[in-house]
Amino acid sequence: MEPTQILKDHLSLCNEVHALLLEENTWLKVQKKIPEMPFLEKKKVIVQKLESSLVNLKKLKPEFFSPFDNSKKLVGESHAKLLQIFYLDRENEEHMVKLNQPLDRQSFNRFSVGPDEIDQIHHRA
Repeated sequence: MEPTQILKDHLSLCNEVHALLLEENTWLKVQKKIPEMPFLEKKKVIVQKLESSLVNLKKLKPEFFSPFDNSKKLVGESHAKLLQIFYLDRENEEHMVKLNQPLDRQSFNRFSVGPDEIDQIHHRA
């Protein structure tokens, strides 16, 4: 397979992963519960695709690329998409951790009074 095609396929897969994580993020924010089994099955399938893509990427060597193709652009786009994926995945993980906590802990607010009241307590007004 052509190196640029491998990169295009990987970028396409990154876009799929990003869309799936956005779907998960929306689910977590709207439903306020962990996604159900069909969604988790989708994630399993895409992880398998990612592993296959990673194997193909590891086979690539710099000498396979033409200096005149758009491979640098594809690598840059993939990198940018991966950064978005990592950020979104971390946000989803934080939502799941919060959802797995007891209800009283989920709504815990460290400061039950506003900044003005804190200033009054400390006589800074």
